[in-house]
Amino acid sequence: MNVPEVLVRAGTMLLSGAAGMLGVTEGSGVAARGAIGNAERSGHVEGLYVGDTRCLSVWSLTVDGVDLESAGALLGRDHRTVAAVPSTLRNVPPGYFIVRAQQVRAGGLTDEISVRSASAQALRLTLRLALAADFADQFEVRSDGRTFDRSAASSVVRALPDGLQLTYRRAREGLDFARQVRVCAGGAAVITPIDGPGARVVGGELSWTIQLEPEGTWDVRVDVDVDTGSASDGPGPDGSRVDVPIVRSSELSGGDRGTAGDLLAQSLADLDSLRMPCPTLPHLQVPAAGVPWFLTLFGRDAVIAALLAQNDRPQLLPDVVEALARTQGTREDHARVEQPGKIVHELRISELAVLGQVPYGRYYGSVDATALYLVALGRLGEGQESLVRELEVSARAAVAWLRGPGGLDEHGFVRYVPDPAGLKNQGWKDSADAVMHADGSLESGAIALCEVQGYTWRGIVEAARLARTLWGDAAWADDLEAVADALRERFRERFWLEPSNFPALALDGEGRQVDVLASNAGHLLWSGILSAAEAEHVVHRLVSEEFFTGWGIRTVAAGQTAFSPLSYHGGSVWPHDTMLAAVGMHQYGFGAEARLLATGIARAAEHFNGHLPELFGGNTAEDFPAPLSYTRAGVPQAWSAAAGAAAARIMRN
Repeated sequence: MNVPEVLVRAGTMLLSGAAGMLGVTEGSGVAARGAIGNAERSGHVEGLYVGDTRCLSVWSLTVDGVDLESAGALLGRDHRTVAAVPSTLRNVPPGYFIVRAQQVRAGGLTDEISVRSASAQALRLTLRLALAADFADQFEVRSDGRTFDRSAASSVVRALPDGLQLTYRRAREGLDFARQVRVCAGGAAVITPIDGPGARVVGGELSWTIQLEPEGTWDVRVDVDVDTGSASDGPGPDGSRVDVPIVRSSELSGGDRGTAGDLLAQSLADLDSLRMPCPTLPHLQVPAAGVPWFLTLFGRDAVIAALLAQNDRPQLLPDVVEALARTQGTREDHARVEQPGKIVHELRISELAVLGQVPYGRYYGSVDATALYLVALGRLGEGQESLVRELEVSARAAVAWLRGPGGLDEHGFVRYVPDPAGLKNQGWKDSADAVMHADGSLESGAIALCEVQGYTWRGIVEAARLARTLWGDAAWADDLEAVADALRERFRERFWLEPSNFPALALDGEGRQVDVLASNAGHLLWSGILSAAEAEHVVHRLVSEEFFTGWGIRTVAAGQTAFSPLSYHGGSVWPHDTMLAAVGMHQYGFGAEARLLATGIARAAEHFNGHLPELFGGNTAEDFPAPLSYTRAGVPQAWSAAAGAAAARIMRN
């Protein structure tokens, strides 16, 4: 299986194959233009994506009709340099080689092509760059079985003096969606637009015929820029690159070099690459959840990533908090699971989202983001008092949601009901089988997750503190403190599994305990809802062989029917999950255990070339000497990268 390479910066992503090609399989470079005019979308995932839309699906360079093969590559997070040679017989040396430097930037791509002689003879060469755009929505590309009617779409290509312009439009029920791609080339290119009657995929070809002298070079630059049709939807207010701080291990002090320093440098570089202008609020810079399919704002992910990396990237948290406040629910909308005061789960500006064919344009299907928002608001540092004062009304609305529609006052706990058209499970473990008993049987109905009660307790405690210190409302502070105390006591009575001395994963709609032993308990350490005695039980269990693999904490403890080490949420290891537990252990005074987990995460990162993935297998070194890869895990992922930064910090302490 060929896994595309990923370049990402400021909400723009390039997934590509060998030699910087898109949409090209072996031997098909010459035929790449055959994709143009096809009625169907391309069947591959490669492409240049801006705003969840594939704005290039073919990008194929050939020389004299011959495919190019990769001869070497240097890969960065948002750029790469690739050497390519023509395909020849074993004993026939190529007369030239090509060096391509590709750079992803906000809303576009730059491809610098350099042809370099490797022959004592002059060469006459014809380069052809075939390109096409199918404007596929990422929900289509993911191939999850859903289909969508796009029969009203129109695509047009036209030649420009220096390149091509590809335009896509579709309207539905009074809503409009448009994308425009402009490809500009130097080197006096011959420009050939290609489409067909009623084409859904449009593109063209840029070609150059050159004379390459012995030891000579020939260079050309091609720029791709995407116009999203609305300044508020684009990757940046002016289309420019988003500047982010980069930390390299060579810049760290001598004491920081080595495992912790290397982990910190790579983790922060990964996190920086995901920083993007918030969809619809481009003046705010937020961490996208991750590549490839979550390159947008997710409320839960953004808060956790910003909190785990707060020491090293303090500027993330204020923008995340403000973005969540500005997109907070204001009305009842069952399709989007929106309610007044509720914090958004995800924002998307892709075609299917904008035109209402999926509910994820602004979707509120998470039960925990609202409480996490209050936690984040309380963690804002010095110099942010004016923002905290400004968001008092938003905080009151969030508390009102927790106590009202969230279920805290009526049912005693914050809970969710599965969304049949969206997410069945609405905690961070949101796969369909994430909430199950130890025997593997699934739960249904209203669910109160244990970690959500911890977030809620901490969020209300933070709101009470702010009410007393900044908002001048001591009476409300007293009320909130009473609510938090009562929640903590109820939690102890209802969630604690006496035989196991461990909290239940959840309560079902009838108030029965979901008895699987799960890593969610580590989040209770992070929130601080547990007593000292309860925390000690949880810490010792989480670092036992049931949970700890040597590289991280399993999402479900081994030895239960529900355990599966290569499942998404049923026994795998998620770095952020492990590090929330580690941070919590450190807060409760279990420094050695916290360092054990942090060191395990650092060792796992070494097996993934320093890039912590979304998740990895829950195997031990006895099973295999390295953590097993989860095939479809996203890298980089914001909260995994932030987990690496948190691990480095604990190791240094």
